[in-house]
Amino acid sequence: MTLVQHRNFSARLRSGLFAFIFAPIALVFLGSSMVDVQALAAVGQPLASVEGLIGMALASLLLALIALNCEESSAGMVVTFVWSLAVGVTQFMGIARIPFLMKSSVEPRDMAAGVVWGLYPLCMSLMLGACALTIKSVRVRAGQDTRMPLARVHRHAFGATVAVPAAIAVGVLMVGAAPSDTTNVAAMGLEGVLEGHLMGHGLALGAALALALLVVGARWSITGTQLATWLILVLPAFVAVPVWASLTGNVIVPGSSLLTKVSLACPTLAALGMATGCASMGVLWARVRALKTLEANEEATHNEGPAED
Repeated sequence: MTLVQHRNFSARLRSGLFAFIFAPIALVFLGSSMVDVQALAAVGQPLASVEGLIGMALASLLLALIALNCEESSAGMVVTFVWSLAVGVTQFMGIARIPFLMKSSVEPRDMAAGVVWGLYPLCMSLMLGACALTIKSVRVRAGQDTRMPLARVHRHAFGATVAVPAAIAVGVLMVGAAPSDTTNVAAMGLEGVLEGHLMGHGLALGAALALALLVVGARWSITGTQLATWLILVLPAFVAVPVWASLTGNVIVPGSSLLTKVSLACPTLAALGMATGCASMGVLWARVRALKTLEANEEATHNEGPAED
C-alpha cells in the first residue's frame, strides 16, 4: 500500500468510524427532542421543554462534528445516511425515543404521530443523502475537466437563487402538511393531532425534495445555504415564533386554526433546519480541502516544468 493509498484509507476509516458511533446517537436524540417540543407545543407550552430545545442543539452539534470529519472522505456522511434509514424506520414505529431526556410523557404512538404527518425521517434521510452526494461530487470534480468542474470561487448569487426559494418552500410545504386541530390531544396525547387530519404526505415529500435541493446548492455557495437555513428555517421556528407565542399568549388552543399548523410545524422545521445547516458544513470542508489539493498538484506540476524530449 502506497503512502497516498494509506492516507486515503485512514481518512475513510476515521470519517466512517466516527459517524458509525455518533450518527445514531445524534439522529435518535434529535428526533426524540423534536417530538418532545412538539408535544408540549400542542398543549400550549412551546418553550416548556428545555430538555428538548437543548437536545436539538446538542444533536445538531454532533452532526456538525460528523460533517467536519468528511473533509477528506464522504464516508462519514454516507454512514450517517444509512443510519438515518434505520433510525427513520424505528421513528415511524415509535421506538426511537429517549424518555428520560424528555419533559413530556411521550408514548410510542405519540412518537410515531409526531413524525408521520411531516414524514420527518424521510426528510432527514433525503437531506443527508443529498449532502453525501454533494460532498462526493465536490471531491471527485476537483481537478477534472467535466461539464460541471469545481468552481474556484463561490457563486454566491447563484447559490442564493437556489437556496432562498428552496428554504421558503420547505417552510410553506411543511406548514401545509401539519395538523390544524389539537382538540383530542388532552385525551389522547400527541397522537390526537391525527384525529380527523387528512395527511398531506405529498406536501411533506415536496418539502423533503426542497430540503435536498437546499443542500445541493451548497456546492456553489455555502453562504446561500447557511443563510437560508438559519434565517428562514431555524431562527423563526426555533426562536421567533415560540417566543412570540409565549409572550403574546397566541399559543395552540383546541380547535382548527392556521396558528396550530404553524406552531406544530415549528419543531420539525427547527430540527430539519439545524440538521441541514450543520451537515451542509461538510460540503464546505470538502471543498476547501479539494481546492488545496488541486492547487498543490498544480504547483507541483508547474515546478517540475515541461518534460524534456
